[in-house]
Amino acid sequence: MLLTLFIQWNSITCHGQNREIRIDSSFQPASITLSNLSVYKIVIHGTQENPQGSIPSVPGLNLSGNPQTFRSASFINGVPSVRLELSFQAKPDRQGNFRIPNWNLSIGGKSHQVPAATLQVLAPNQQDLLKQQEQKQQEADLRQAAFIEFVNPREFLFLGETVAAEIRLFLWDRLPVTRVERPPLKTGDAFSITELDQPTEQRNVIRSNKTYSVFTWTVGLTAAMTGNQSLSFDTNIRVRTKNQRGSPFNNPFFNDPFFGFGRDESIKVTSEKNWIEVRSPPKDQRPPHFQGAIGSFLTESSIDKERVSLGDPIRLTFTLRGNGNFAAIPAPAIAPSTDFKVGPPSFSFSGSERTKHQGEQSFEYVITPLKAGILEIPEVLFSYFDPSKEQYFSTSTQSHTVRVDPGEKWIDPSNAPQEEASEEPLIPVTDLFQTESEPGEWVLHLHPSTSLSPWFYWGAQTIPLSAFVTLLILGSKRRNQKRDNLRQKENQFARKMKESLSHKDTELFFRSFKGLVRMKVGKMSKHRNPSSLSSRELLSLIKKESNSSSFIENLEDLLQKCDDLEFAKGDSTQVSLQENYQEAIRILKKIK
Repeated sequence: MLLTLFIQWNSITCHGQNREIRIDSSFQPASITLSNLSVYKIVIHGTQENPQGSIPSVPGLNLSGNPQTFRSASFINGVPSVRLELSFQAKPDRQGNFRIPNWNLSIGGKSHQVPAATLQVLAPNQQDLLKQQEQKQQEADLRQAAFIEFVNPREFLFLGETVAAEIRLFLWDRLPVTRVERPPLKTGDAFSITELDQPTEQRNVIRSNKTYSVFTWTVGLTAAMTGNQSLSFDTNIRVRTKNQRGSPFNNPFFNDPFFGFGRDESIKVTSEKNWIEVRSPPKDQRPPHFQGAIGSFLTESSIDKERVSLGDPIRLTFTLRGNGNFAAIPAPAIAPSTDFKVGPPSFSFSGSERTKHQGEQSFEYVITPLKAGILEIPEVLFSYFDPSKEQYFSTSTQSHTVRVDPGEKWIDPSNAPQEEASEEPLIPVTDLFQTESEPGEWVLHLHPSTSLSPWFYWGAQTIPLSAFVTLLILGSKRRNQKRDNLRQKENQFARKMKESLSHKDTELFFRSFKGLVRMKVGKMSKHRNPSSLSSRELLSLIKKESNSSSFIENLEDLLQKCDDLEFAKGDSTQVSLQENYQEAIRILKKIK
């Protein structure tokens, strides 16, 4: 069925100061079928200034947000003429007539009226129906030829829990794929995943009577927000297609070019939207020293010495084994004691580097005894939540007894008693025994030894000198790179804090603030791993720098809010984000 296309133009003349501005509006075409698109065009005669205004919304009619703009200037019978065209793509959702009423535009500070325009939408004809069916078939074919599956081992997760998940990319063997442009990207802010490295490939996988090559990425998935959250992935692949026109990618499901003839097309491959329920760990019976460890763990501890002198350090190693969120576990707390001084711990992880979910993590504390005697090493307190049993468990290190000796006392040399001079007479030199030397081989003349050539000598000296200079340069570059990485991390945390204001994301603000405090305090105290510092450890390091009590109280208040939101003790809706942001900026400026 042929449609008669017509353009209905309405115009209105507006008189501006020293110039005439005329505005026209129309739909081109003004009559379409339901499956087609039209263009809502506004033509402003007499100016090229950018107008300001808002198009009235019409139910059932969708207009694009970014119009195409065209400016032109010409002479008509010797008179200059300028105009500005704005074109918005219009897509209807149903049949009927859609009318955009008169509305106003502001040009140069003055208001001008845009005339009304009407779009007629008719029922789809047979050609449109065939086109829709073909388009749907192509989309279905593409979904069968290349798709992404996300495999989650749990039906629901707890906030902060880490599980090992898989992202699988299926590529049909008959699809002429030349390469995968990039690893899959995550869509959804409610979860974080570990970095995707090289995937594992499996060929000849049968699915729905088709043979696929499957690329699998194993990642650690961590829940960051509570509620029913969505998660999806997408990537781009390059496909060799025939040099034909008429389809977005020449239907590579059927058009398989032989021996590489054709051209490359980039195709986006997406996964279905996965919905995962994220629950908060229960607040009932939560241990007081719980710091967010979620999983199933076995613990053990050991010391490197059982007998030391007063002032000598002892290394206490606390080890966790099992499955859990190792990347988010802070250093466990140590029971306070007046017998020992405990330094900040270091930690190391060994296990699945891809997921950080299964393995062994060790925390090494340096403990210095403060008095002599038979002393008990203070306990390491650790609590975790087991998601499979939905229970909290608490544990502590086994008893370690150490003997601390007093050590030797220092004696001032000026007060030391003088030893009495010996009255024994010195042995005279004449009484010394003298051995008889044996004569050697008689030599008529001495042979001069050959010395090294100066060029050879200085050439040999430049080799260690060059090695020393090279090591200095490499060490300087490594220090500069480490300093640049720390500076980039600080800038990233500061940017996220600022973005949380516009998004009103309280959890992102406190998480970024605590990360920035850790970076600054770690730099100040030269801590090897500042990301492992807990709030109590941060406050203890700040107190060592002789800061004011009001500053410490304000910092402690913000860190407490961070911990409350992180471990589901607080309500983010009751937090004034703007006031906390200003207070956080003042605190961060004082941490040097």
